[in-house]
Amino acid sequence: MEYTLAAVKDNAHIRITDATTEMRLAWLGFDGDDCFGDFRIDVTSEAGSQKFCFGPCAVHGLRKMSRFFRDGSQASVGLGFQQPDIRCCDFVRADEGYRLLVRFEGSGLSEQFFVRKPSVEIDDGLLTA
Repeated sequence: MEYTLAAVKDNAHIRITDATTEMRLAWLGFDGDDCFGDFRIDVTSEAGSQKFCFGPCAVHGLRKMSRFFRDGSQASVGLGFQQPDIRCCDFVRADEGYRLLVRFEGSGLSEQFFVRKPSVEIDDGLLTA
């Protein structure tokens, strides 16, 4: 009898880009059940790069975001985290694109980003594996 070890995928991402901006939502360190060890958003634009780390995230967060970007009928979607402080990210459909709002209550951070006529790449295949 022969056994083959297959690599188990432990991450997922959604990439939203337009001519000047890239937003990459990354879920990292899937535990094989219902949680990722880390969720982050990296934004790169002409103004530079910013990284927002939110902490652990349930698989439900990936499902919510995937549904939003696949289903044009939803006006907005948001995720909230409590680790290490209250942190939120919201996507809103606006002006032929998406507006991303990021808020970290502990530091008072509040940032907005916008992509117009974006392309969207969703890699959430581990949900169906």
